[in-house]
Amino acid sequence: MNGFTPVRTVRTLFAVVALFGMFILFMERALGVVLVMARQMLDLGFARYGNFTGKFAAKNFAEDKKLLSMLQEMKDLLPMADTAMTLLLILSVALMVVALVGLALPRQMGHVLVAIKLLKWVPGEGGETEPGEQFAFSRETLKKMGIAVGAILAIVLLVFGIRGCMLVSSAHAQEAALQELDRHMSVYMATQRAFFKNNKAIGNAKQLGLDTLVNGDYYTFTVGRGHIAAESKVDLGNCPAGSRWSVSAATGGFISKELKFYRILPKNLECQKFTSNFKRVGQDR
Repeated sequence: MNGFTPVRTVRTLFAVVALFGMFILFMERALGVVLVMARQMLDLGFARYGNFTGKFAAKNFAEDKKLLSMLQEMKDLLPMADTAMTLLLILSVALMVVALVGLALPRQMGHVLVAIKLLKWVPGEGGETEPGEQFAFSRETLKKMGIAVGAILAIVLLVFGIRGCMLVSSAHAQEAALQELDRHMSVYMATQRAFFKNNKAIGNAKQLGLDTLVNGDYYTFTVGRGHIAAESKVDLGNCPAGSRWSVSAATGGFISKELKFYRILPKNLECQKFTSNFKRVGQDR
């Protein structure tokens, strides 16, 4: 580069690398904002199509069928987007670490770039270099720098790899907790419906053939006459352990008895967000 000393050339290149790393970090943050909005849209969409009118519309109107299908496709893409966010974050941090090393040690990193043939040394006029500007090349220095950079990148990858695994594990645990809650509540409601159909009365645990106490992986379930309750044994995201969900059965109707269920969520807003579909548990889907 005309007008550039070797040190300035290297620093310019690594400044560009730093800018590229910051751009990738910006993209990762922007993707995170979009994902938050997408999850909110999905929650609203599935809530809309989870009630009676929504189900009717999804079964009878082509536009609603297509929209519901698009919502499901968007939901299936969310895990891939989460993985992309993690990879972008790792890449941006790695680039900025490399850029920092290059800006701090331009002479040594210049030789690294020459050694891997990303740069080529061009002598000045007469084949000589300017005094004091020639790189102090040392194979031992190059080796140490390579080890240092490799160690930094390995640490970054390890930290974010562990973070990614923890996020995936947490997501799987939360999904399993939701499935456990839905399964036990749905079984209780189904058996209560069957008992009521034959006896026109609400049954207790013994009459329904259910255990009065069940220790699940994530909840403790208790079944009494006309109700089932689930108390969380562990923290579920931001929903604290000890939170309680319940379903109560009651009869109503003026002409003939009808069985009704009342679903009660914890007062904690984080728990309500975590089990946003609980109001539809036990319904035909």
